[in-house]
Amino acid sequence: MKKLTLFLLVTTTCFSQTVSKQVIGTAGKTQSNSNLKISWTTGEPVVGLMTAGGNQLGNGYYPAMDIQALSIDDATLNVEIKVYPNPTSQSLYVSHPDMSSFGITIVDLNGKQLYSGTINKEEPLDVSKYTQGMYMVTIENTTTNKKNTYKIIKK
Repeated sequence: MKKLTLFLLVTTTCFSQTVSKQVIGTAGKTQSNSNLKISWTTGEPVVGLMTAGGNQLGNGYYPAMDIQALSIDDATLNVEIKVYPNPTSQSLYVSHPDMSSFGITIVDLNGKQLYSGTINKEEPLDVSKYTQGMYMVTIENTTTNKKNTYKIIKK
Protein backbone atom coordinates (compact mmCIF):
# COMPACT_ATOMS: atom_id res chain seq x y z
CA MET A 1 0.00 0.00 0.00
CA LYS A 2 2.86 2.37 0.84
CA LYS A 3 4.52 1.66 -2.50
CA LEU A 4 1.29 2.45 -4.39
CA THR A 5 0.85 5.73 -2.52
CA LEU A 6 4.46 6.68 -3.16
CA PHE A 7 4.10 5.79 -6.86
CA LEU A 8 0.94 7.93 -7.25
CA LEU A 9 2.56 10.83 -5.43
CA VAL A 10 5.69 10.72 -7.59
CA THR A 11 3.81 10.39 -10.93
CA THR A 12 1.39 13.22 -10.22
CA THR A 13 4.17 15.47 -8.99
CA CYS A 14 6.49 14.78 -11.91
CA PHE A 15 3.97 15.08 -14.74
CA SER A 16 1.65 17.85 -13.60
CA GLN A 17 1.61 21.27 -15.21
CA THR A 18 0.61 24.70 -14.08
CA VAL A 19 -1.01 27.40 -16.16
CA SER A 20 -0.80 30.94 -14.85
CA LYS A 21 -3.71 33.03 -16.02
CA GLN A 22 -3.43 36.75 -16.54
CA VAL A 23 -6.06 39.24 -17.59
CA ILE A 24 -5.72 42.05 -20.08
CA GLY A 25 -8.13 44.35 -18.33
CA THR A 26 -9.41 47.86 -18.75
CA ALA A 27 -10.55 48.16 -15.13
CA GLY A 28 -10.11 46.36 -11.85
CA LYS A 29 -9.62 46.65 -8.14
CA THR A 30 -8.51 44.64 -5.12
CA GLN A 31 -10.03 45.15 -1.68
CA SER A 32 -9.23 43.33 1.51
CA ASN A 33 -9.80 43.34 5.23
CA SER A 34 -8.36 41.15 7.98
CA ASN A 35 -10.26 38.04 6.83
CA LEU A 36 -11.16 38.44 3.17
CA LYS A 37 -9.61 39.58 -0.08
CA ILE A 38 -11.58 40.21 -3.27
CA SER A 39 -10.21 41.11 -6.69
CA TRP A 40 -12.10 41.88 -9.87
CA THR A 41 -11.19 42.87 -13.42
CA THR A 42 -12.93 43.44 -16.69
CA GLY A 43 -11.19 42.11 -19.73
CA GLU A 44 -10.05 38.87 -21.33
CA PRO A 45 -8.16 36.07 -19.59
CA VAL A 46 -4.86 35.23 -21.28
CA VAL A 47 -2.55 32.28 -20.71
CA GLY A 48 0.73 31.43 -22.33
CA LEU A 49 1.16 29.04 -25.24
CA MET A 50 0.86 25.46 -23.97
CA THR A 51 2.58 22.52 -25.69
CA ALA A 52 3.10 18.87 -24.82
CA GLY A 53 5.20 16.44 -26.83
CA GLY A 54 5.42 18.83 -29.78
CA ASN A 55 1.62 19.30 -29.91
CA GLN A 56 0.07 22.68 -29.29
CA LEU A 57 -2.60 22.45 -26.58
CA GLY A 58 -3.67 26.06 -26.21
CA ASN A 59 -3.12 29.28 -28.08
CA GLY A 60 -3.14 31.81 -25.27
CA TYR A 61 -6.79 32.85 -25.09
CA TYR A 62 -9.61 31.25 -23.17
CA PRO A 63 -13.09 32.79 -23.29
CA ALA A 64 -14.52 33.75 -19.94
CA MET A 65 -18.13 32.82 -20.71
CA ASP A 66 -19.72 29.67 -22.08
CA ILE A 67 -22.75 30.95 -23.95
CA GLN A 68 -25.40 28.48 -25.05
CA ALA A 69 -28.64 28.98 -26.93
CA LEU A 70 -31.75 29.12 -24.79
CA SER A 71 -33.95 27.79 -27.58
CA ILE A 72 -33.50 26.17 -30.95
CA ASP A 73 -35.50 27.31 -33.96
CA ASP A 74 -36.88 24.77 -36.41
CA ALA A 75 -34.96 25.47 -39.64
CA THR A 76 -37.73 24.19 -41.94
CA LEU A 77 -40.26 26.56 -40.39
CA ASN A 78 -37.76 29.44 -40.44
CA VAL A 79 -37.09 29.18 -44.18
CA GLU A 80 -40.72 29.28 -45.26
CA ILE A 81 -42.18 31.96 -42.95
CA LYS A 82 -41.74 35.53 -44.13
CA VAL A 83 -42.27 38.56 -41.89
CA TYR A 84 -42.21 41.77 -43.92
CA PRO A 85 -41.57 44.61 -44.56
CA ASN A 86 -38.57 45.11 -42.34
CA PRO A 87 -38.04 47.90 -41.41
CA THR A 88 -41.69 48.94 -41.30
CA SER A 89 -43.60 52.07 -40.36
CA GLN A 90 -47.29 51.16 -40.76
CA SER A 91 -48.11 47.46 -41.21
CA LEU A 92 -46.51 44.07 -40.70
CA TYR A 93 -47.35 41.00 -42.81
CA VAL A 94 -46.72 37.29 -42.27
CA SER A 95 -46.82 34.71 -45.06
CA HIS A 96 -46.19 31.01 -45.55
CA PRO A 97 -46.82 28.79 -48.60
CA ASP A 98 -49.03 26.28 -46.72
CA MET A 99 -50.25 27.87 -43.49
CA SER A 100 -53.07 30.41 -43.36
CA SER A 101 -53.17 31.37 -39.66
CA PHE A 102 -50.37 32.21 -37.22
CA GLY A 103 -50.01 33.05 -33.56
CA ILE A 104 -48.06 36.29 -33.15
CA THR A 105 -46.51 38.02 -30.13
CA ILE A 106 -44.72 41.38 -30.21
CA VAL A 107 -42.33 42.22 -27.37
CA ASP A 108 -40.14 45.31 -26.93
CA LEU A 109 -36.47 45.01 -25.97
CA ASN A 110 -37.32 45.53 -22.29
CA GLY A 111 -39.42 42.34 -22.39
CA LYS A 112 -42.80 44.09 -22.24
CA GLN A 113 -45.43 42.25 -24.29
CA LEU A 114 -47.20 44.73 -26.56
CA TYR A 115 -49.39 42.42 -28.61
CA SER A 116 -50.47 38.79 -28.57
CA GLY A 117 -53.02 37.21 -30.86
CA THR A 118 -53.53 35.53 -34.21
CA ILE A 119 -53.03 36.84 -37.70
CA ASN A 120 -54.11 35.42 -41.04
CA LYS A 121 -51.85 35.00 -44.04
CA GLU A 122 -51.13 38.30 -45.86
CA GLU A 123 -53.36 40.20 -43.35
CA PRO A 124 -51.83 43.51 -42.22
CA LEU A 125 -51.05 44.01 -38.54
CA ASP A 126 -51.04 47.71 -37.65
CA VAL A 127 -47.80 48.68 -35.90
CA SER A 128 -48.06 52.44 -36.51
CA LYS A 129 -48.93 53.13 -32.83
CA TYR A 130 -45.60 51.69 -31.62
CA THR A 131 -42.67 54.04 -31.08
CA GLN A 132 -39.60 53.87 -33.29
CA GLY A 133 -37.20 51.13 -32.29
CA MET A 134 -36.54 47.42 -32.37
CA TYR A 135 -39.08 44.74 -31.48
CA MET A 136 -39.02 40.95 -31.20
CA VAL A 137 -41.84 39.27 -33.12
CA THR A 138 -42.53 35.61 -32.32
CA ILE A 139 -44.52 33.68 -34.91
CA GLU A 140 -46.11 30.39 -33.86
CA ASN A 141 -47.37 27.61 -36.09
CA THR A 142 -50.78 27.03 -34.50
CA THR A 143 -50.83 23.40 -35.67
CA THR A 144 -47.40 22.22 -34.42
CA ASN A 145 -46.81 24.93 -31.76
CA LYS A 146 -43.31 25.55 -33.16
CA LYS A 147 -42.10 29.13 -32.77
CA ASN A 148 -39.57 31.40 -34.43
CA THR A 149 -38.56 34.87 -33.29
CA TYR A 150 -37.68 37.70 -35.68
CA LYS A 151 -36.15 41.11 -35.03
CA ILE A 152 -38.27 43.89 -36.55
CA ILE A 153 -37.35 47.56 -36.79
CA LYS A 154 -40.14 50.14 -36.53
CA LYS A 155 -39.29 53.39 -38.36
